[in-house]
Order: sequence, then structure tokens, then C-alpha cells
Amino acid sequence: MGMLKNRGFQIATVFIGLFLVAVVLTLEPLTRQFVAVDTACSYCHVDQEYRSDVRLAYSKAHPPLDEKTEPANEEIEQQATCAECHLAPGAINSVYAYSHFASLTDLFGHFRDRLAERDGAWQAARQAAAFRVRDRLYEYDSPTCRSCHIEAEIEPKRERGINAHNKALDEQMTCIECHYNEKHRSVDLRQNAFAQATTE
Repeated sequence: MGMLKNRGFQIATVFIGLFLVAVVLTLEPLTRQFVAVDTACSYCHVDQEYRSDVRLAYSKAHPPLDEKTEPANEEIEQQATCAECHLAPGAINSVYAYSHFASLTDLFGHFRDRLAERDGAWQAARQAAAFRVRDRLYEYDSPTCRSCHIEAEIEPKRERGINAHNKALDEQMTCIECHYNEKHRSVDLRQNAFAQATTE
């Protein structure tokens, strides 16, 4: 009888182990393909506030691509999805999508600082969020940017961009120091923003 119990325990342990391995291996692709999708994000986050394919600026709608007059061009960059920028790669990071939906953490895995959010309540919510995200990206060297872009291999087309990227490489700057208004509505950069992020 004892051997049967031990045998049953061993089989159960193997099945649980295989199940956990399957979860780890499938969690990231399933999360990114079916859970952390733009339609899920826009259920809470207003399209006009966050999606640049819906609104490009405060009052100007993003022009739709007309294939009759504007044939598809291979050089036209595809719009990044919410998860590509806001959910760092990796199976463990995928868990943050679910804790974010429950309003427990932000998408970088940190518990929400509700006191700080209350302190910034006098600011527009969008502005306060932009400040927090910029500080976090600066602190961690823009990890979600670097998950797709290799800084040394970027070849800007304009001279200004070439000079800016050379300077960034020489001075070991991080992406968010220049690219702080890329996809969402414009929020002004607060004075000494990145200097403050290192001292706070």
C-alpha cells in the first residue's frame, strides 16, 4: 500500500512538473498573442489618449493609409503594439500583464506607488504617468526599446539624427533622454527630468 502511495506521489510530481514547464514555455507567446493585445489595453486606456494610429496630435486625426494613392512602401515602419513597448520580453515579465490588469503593478513589474500618485494628483493623469514612465526607463536604460532596437546599428537618415546618435553612443545616453514623445500625446519634458531620476 505504501509503495502505491509513493508511486502515485511520484506520478503526480512528474505531471505537476511537466505542467509548470508547459506554463513557463507557453506563457509568454500566449500572453503576447491573446492577452496583452491593443484591444485589451484600450478597454481601459482611451484610444484617443494613447493610440497614435487613432489620434496623432491633440486635434489632428492620423490619416489612414490609402492604398490607391499611397502604395505600400517597405520602408514605412509598422506601428508598435502596446505590449512591444510596455511589456519587457521574458516569461516572468509576462506575468506583469496580469498583475497590471488587476491594478496591482505597472508594466515594469513594480508595485504601484499609490502615495506618489496621490501626490501628483494635481497634475493631469497623462502627464504624471509620462513622468513616472520616463524616470523608470531612464533608471533601467530603456530596456523595452532595446528589446527591438540595437543602438549601434541604427542608421538615421538625417544629419541631425546621425549627430544625435553619435553623441548618445559617445556619452552612453539612453533612448528615453531624446525619444520621450514618440507614440502618445505630447507631454513636455520637466526641467532636469533625468538628473532627478538618478537622485530621487
